[in-house]
Amino acid sequence: MRPTVTVVIPVYNKAKYVGRAIQSVLDQTYSVLELLIVDDASTDESMKKVAAFDDPRIRVLSRTKSGPGGYAARNLGIRHAAGDWIGFLDADDFWFPEHIEHAMGVARVFPDVPIISAGRIDQVGTEQKLDPFSERFMPEGTQVLYLADYLQYACKGMRCIQTNTILLKRAALFSYLVFPEGRANRSGDLFAWVQLMAKLKCMVWSPHVAAISYRDVVGVSRTAIPSIHLFRQMVDEFGPYENDKDERWLKSYANKMIKYAWLEARKKRVALPMLLLPRSFYWMSDVPYCLKWTLISLVPFGILEWMKQGFQTD
Repeated sequence: MRPTVTVVIPVYNKAKYVGRAIQSVLDQTYSVLELLIVDDASTDESMKKVAAFDDPRIRVLSRTKSGPGGYAARNLGIRHAAGDWIGFLDADDFWFPEHIEHAMGVARVFPDVPIISAGRIDQVGTEQKLDPFSERFMPEGTQVLYLADYLQYACKGMRCIQTNTILLKRAALFSYLVFPEGRANRSGDLFAWVQLMAKLKCMVWSPHVAAISYRDVVGVSRTAIPSIHLFRQMVDEFGPYENDKDERWLKSYANKMIKYAWLEARKKRVALPMLLLPRSFYWMSDVPYCLKWTLISLVPFGILEWMKQGFQTD
């Protein structure tokens, strides 16, 4: 029987966690699925953990060279997917058993919508917290969202798409190159969500909790630095194809991500040109925001950290 859903798990040195992730897929109450494990050139015991599972729904693909963020590994999984829908799970995270069943219920109600997402729980240590979008909208039920909606909420820190919660209709995809492999070491998934919304136009968010994301697990992507250039390219590539409202929100969101990438680089003591941040901003989209962060960027980062610590102590 051909699977309805293909689940892609990229694996790079996650021997401690990958068994938990795999088991959470095999335990789904919706069982018409296949699981593609993409070995992203792991050097630890990860693939021995994978080999311990004996389930005909599992297929293993291999790459000879690892790629940052698992972007190339996910794209390889998309290329080989047999299911009508494609979902993703990080090797160190976990799906709740009824996630796919809930999502396929949404797919039946909204047969023409190519993107489905849901809520997630972020866990640090033993503390769990529902993501901000779910906190806001779960009481209101199912949400149908377009690009401007996605961008407006994302600008407020409420992203309705996350790697462990999204499912994509395979027939609607423009390419198997959904993730920006070779273009960024970190935050390429945020680029991918905007690309999908810009090209596929519409999504449905389901008011169920799909996954637990363990935020205290340190991986390669979390120690890398996001790319300012990628978010400039995001506007160049998608802006001309959108209406004026969408393009304004796209530039506002790009400003937020450019600032985020700049801060992450400064935190890791990367030397940056003095005027990189103000030159990268889209000023006409939000002059006060761009001016504020331009002024902040002129303050030595050590002083900013000292001020932040002072506020936290107070």
